[in-house]
Amino acid sequence: MKFRPALLALVVCVSSCQAPAGRSGGAGPTPTSRPTPTLAQAIARAADLGPAGASTTVSLDFGLRTTRPDKARVESALTTLNAAGLHASWRPPSSLIIADGPAPAAAVLLGVRIEAYRLPDGTAFYASLGQPRLPATVAAVSADVSGLDNYRRARAYAVRPGGLAPGDVLTYYNLKPLRDAGLDGTGQTILLPEIDDLPNLSDLEKFASEFGLPPFAPLVTVKRDPNWGNPQKPQGEAALDLEIAHAVAPGAKLVVYLAADDFGHSDRAFDQMVTDHLGSIISESLGSCEPDTPSGARNVYASIQDRAVAQGMSHFVASGDSGAFTCGFDQDPAASFPSTLPTVTAVGGTSVFESEQGVYFKEYAWGSPLDQSGSGGGSSLYYARPDYQKNLVVAGGHGLRQVPDVAADGDPSTGFHIVFNGRDGQVGGTSASTPLWAATTALINQDLKKKGMREVGVANPALYWMGENSSRLDPRPFHDVTAGNNLGFAAAPGWDFATGWGSMDAAALDAAWVRYIKGGGG
Repeated sequence: MKFRPALLALVVCVSSCQAPAGRSGGAGPTPTSRPTPTLAQAIARAADLGPAGASTTVSLDFGLRTTRPDKARVESALTTLNAAGLHASWRPPSSLIIADGPAPAAAVLLGVRIEAYRLPDGTAFYASLGQPRLPATVAAVSADVSGLDNYRRARAYAVRPGGLAPGDVLTYYNLKPLRDAGLDGTGQTILLPEIDDLPNLSDLEKFASEFGLPPFAPLVTVKRDPNWGNPQKPQGEAALDLEIAHAVAPGAKLVVYLAADDFGHSDRAFDQMVTDHLGSIISESLGSCEPDTPSGARNVYASIQDRAVAQGMSHFVASGDSGAFTCGFDQDPAASFPSTLPTVTAVGGTSVFESEQGVYFKEYAWGSPLDQSGSGGGSSLYYARPDYQKNLVVAGGHGLRQVPDVAADGDPSTGFHIVFNGRDGQVGGTSASTPLWAATTALINQDLKKKGMREVGVANPALYWMGENSSRLDPRPFHDVTAGNNLGFAAAPGWDFATGWGSMDAAALDAAWVRYIKGGGG
């Protein structure tokens, strides 16, 4: 057994390690990834400064009931919102009416109190704990609104310190046969929602040069919009996602959508990403405690994701880095949103061990009780068990959506080699396993298109078919992880709450996908 601890110089974590300010991401000196406090916990710790004043701008998103709303009704809703003192707009085929304006105007319009708060560390935020009432003209076209608080619950799922270089990744997960067959992601585009900035490509180009990969510059597009708010300062999350994706699929284009880390702004960027439809694969390393995600925010996001599904997009989402306790270890076990959506593929994390030859030896479910980190997993509180999971009989499932679906290397102590701030380092987290799966899908899509077949699209029906029929597939597409735990659930033969079906044997996964589609799947 070969273990690679050599590159432990650079500690990289995300904003989940920092002050509890929304959708989270980043890099810093703290080696742990503690859950962000819930909104209720933050309010309990904060000073209530009274009603938010006119200088506080709220960014509201009203999710449309249908993808083809009556334009006259939309115009009526816009008139109501603008008359209330907000600046509202809608551009088809967007799923959102967006409306920005002073907090008092929004409060009157929706019949709620919007309070201003300040945490002991100085972090300021606003929030409304009331249930909004939509005016009749708005309710005629929209059922949900998000953006009534800017408390930053979500975080990017990457954690701390040199590990698997690109060549190691290709060998370990049996990606090399696909690359040797000429599959490099050419013709594919991976879309990445990010909340930490990417001011230049210097780290990326250093990574590419170090490992003999093509330059990033011709492949990377960074999109910004004032309506999406301001992303955090560079934290390392965007660099991590892009470098891992490029290591696996160096011919794929990469499009980054930068937004602020609150639901209102990040949903707008996500909506535009689906509207632009520049590629068919989404890699998302963001998430928030599912019980602490407002229903309006969940429903608005889900309506946008439904459009992505209709367009045949594959969406991979990190399952989280706090094991079974995404909301905190003083809270009940809970999973991370949006990984709990039935229409996305939730990616968990493992600890990896190479053989002396550098090939696959074994994996454990990632769970580290010392720093309370591990592969996110568990049962949703809100989403019913989808049809593709109907054959799962797992204690604790309760007839609800269960995550993760699959997994890959996530443990920081066995993580990936990246470059950030000009330095080489090692990172882990489900932020790392997610772009690995997304980039592997780019290779599979490329192969399917060469064979005249449809692309992967929504991946879960095929993945669960493969998992349930693995004994008849030779070689098997998954490494079944049967040891370890995620601090709440133990890995076991077959599907489990720690690693889903397990990690990939990429060449076998590609062959299984061809077989699935030829057999009429999907």
